[in-house]
Amino acid sequence: MLKTFELLNITIPQHLQDWMLRRLLRAHKAAIPIVIFGQLCFALLLVAGEWAKSSIFESALFLAGVGLASLHRAILGMRISNLTDDDTAPRIHFELMLSSLAYGLLFGGALFLLFPTASGINQIMLGIMAMALIGTTSHSLRTIPKAGMIYMTLVMLGFAGGLFQLGGLSSLAPIAVAVAAMAFLARMLATSFRLFVSRALREREVQASTETVKLLLNDYQEQGADWLFELSETGNILHASERFAQAAGLNQAALNGRQFATLFDAGNEQARLRANLEAGHDFRQLALPLAQQVDGEMKWWSVSCRPVNLSHGGLTRFRGVISDISSQKSAEARVRHLAHYDSLTGLPNRMMFQTGIERAFEHLNGSTRVALMYIDVDQFKQVNDMYGHLAGDEFLKQVAVRLDEAVATSGMGGEGRMVARLGGDEFAIMLIGDDVGEKSIRLAQILVDALNKPFEVDGHELNTSISVGLALAPDHANSAAALQSNADIALYVAKDSGRNRWEMFEPGMDVALQQRHAIEKDLRTALLGDEFRLYLQPLVDVETSTQVGFEALLRWEHPTKGMVMPLDFIPIAEESGLIVPIGEWVLRTAIAEAASWAEPMAIAINLSPIQLRSPNLLPVIINALAETGLDPARVELEITETVLMQNCEENITILNRLHDLGVKIALDDFGTGYASLNYLRTFPFDKIKIDRSFVNDLELNDDCRAIVGAVISLANELGMCTLAEGVEQESQLVKLREQGCGMVQGWLFGKAMPASHYGLGAQAEQEIRQVA
Repeated sequence: MLKTFELLNITIPQHLQDWMLRRLLRAHKAAIPIVIFGQLCFALLLVAGEWAKSSIFESALFLAGVGLASLHRAILGMRISNLTDDDTAPRIHFELMLSSLAYGLLFGGALFLLFPTASGINQIMLGIMAMALIGTTSHSLRTIPKAGMIYMTLVMLGFAGGLFQLGGLSSLAPIAVAVAAMAFLARMLATSFRLFVSRALREREVQASTETVKLLLNDYQEQGADWLFELSETGNILHASERFAQAAGLNQAALNGRQFATLFDAGNEQARLRANLEAGHDFRQLALPLAQQVDGEMKWWSVSCRPVNLSHGGLTRFRGVISDISSQKSAEARVRHLAHYDSLTGLPNRMMFQTGIERAFEHLNGSTRVALMYIDVDQFKQVNDMYGHLAGDEFLKQVAVRLDEAVATSGMGGEGRMVARLGGDEFAIMLIGDDVGEKSIRLAQILVDALNKPFEVDGHELNTSISVGLALAPDHANSAAALQSNADIALYVAKDSGRNRWEMFEPGMDVALQQRHAIEKDLRTALLGDEFRLYLQPLVDVETSTQVGFEALLRWEHPTKGMVMPLDFIPIAEESGLIVPIGEWVLRTAIAEAASWAEPMAIAINLSPIQLRSPNLLPVIINALAETGLDPARVELEITETVLMQNCEENITILNRLHDLGVKIALDDFGTGYASLNYLRTFPFDKIKIDRSFVNDLELNDDCRAIVGAVISLANELGMCTLAEGVEQESQLVKLREQGCGMVQGWLFGKAMPASHYGLGAQAEQEIRQVA
């Protein structure tokens, strides 16, 4: 067969030649009954016509030969039916050529013998019969052209020989015509063979491609996170897969024929789906919530779909793919939740509480009053110092629960109250109603009593208390800001009066303001008297476990009160505006300190929102960089989202100018309930700092792990570095490394200490003081 392909200039890959031979034989099998019937008919015509004049023996011998050849061809047909992938195909092909040889000899010989002696009309019949035998061969033997050529040649030789016997040289012209006709038919035979082979190869390619696509689709359905679906023109589900049924929590029978849109919760998303399907539009990644829970969980699907025209009759199908985006939606909802709720306690955060107060004053009228309580946990720092931050966080959770329960059980209305955590150990309660004056007083004492009872945290009994400052509107204030200020003054008085008590604002409480003024005065003295100290905490690269920088932290060494932490004086410094000169001192000192280091490590410096409003901020940073020669890329300024909330456009302009200098900008306190994903689109931050509350619960809380992973993934996609704060345990570091966090800081690597503790340029601070 290979020689046949070569002869006809047909190229077939070596590995497909056996397959092609079997394909050709099976195609010929369909023609075998016609071949046998035709040969027998022609044989009978010959016997009935010419050999009827001859002996019975010659006629019987011819018919027997044709019969045996036909029987052999029939047996070959049965063998082809049982043909497998073994090596019998070449043998059958050879025998088919022998069968054609036998037919050709029989009919060619008959024509050769009978033509000279036949009458005129019978000669015409024999000529027609000869051409008919040759002509039918071009079709019946097109898949085995070699056998066809053998048969046609032998018949033509017999016919031409008979003509030559009859007419001698004068018969050469008709012989030439007959040979030309046979050549044409032989060409048709070869052409039919080429077309058949080409079509067979194309069909095999299409079949292979189809099988590959089916295999890939099946694997996609079984192994992938997504699955395919098909809908009728009216939006009914067709051919639902097992993967589709499992994801929907239904069986395939229940899905097939069901309206696709009814799988989803009625709402705007479902309405959009129906509109697209009815209009025949394609759509991508349409997020839809399922109408029913699956395995007790709310599910979200992302659906992409397009219309498909399967015929000229128009639109008949929709096809598409579905992705389960439930985890993504859950993480997004959690992140959105963090914008308004405290991640540690679940209570509303400062932002939500501030919004609530402002709305309360917008609707304040008639006899309606607003009561505001500011609450601080007394001596909370001692809890952290004695038992660690993890215990401190657990304690704050219990405080939040006890406050919320006390408010709920005191008879205060649900819609007219809000309990919030403002940050750290600061809580707030707002009550709205006609009679909140007396109720708030009773509630304040209930809160003090409730929080006076012992707490049990990690096997330790903690005894603590709270201080409460209470102010009423419109009794004590006509604006949200004034009410907050007066509640804060009342809180300060409660704390200054010995703590574990509540105080209602009174005009005479201006003394508390005097105390604040005293702190403010001490701060001014501290700035002039060289009482501030710069402490450093290491920043560690997660991948290499090496120190790559330090965060500059401010401490106040008061001459009589000792070391004062920033939480105790920074708020007053910000309110008084002293944060600007103090912040300038920190910037100059920190930059000079970093310039004195032998290694080119980074220095992270916190910026207050008030500092950004100072016209001296840029000159101070530029001068400090110029005087020290420090690479601006080593300076990292940390801001909170408050910077973007206040004077957003002006602050963004300043941040961009700082960026243009080469200074890096980091978003601090991300995840505390203050930060929002919207701010990541507002400015191209270089770093996101993940709040320590997430790190604390990283090992125990799946939500924390999911959110941290989502934040890290988002930061990586935006080209931002991530730094996790408050890493105190090796296991936390392992989890953060697994999730791709870039940097960490915390007690695991070092507390905030003077530069000399870390073997850095300890003289820089003294030198900058002398210059100042």
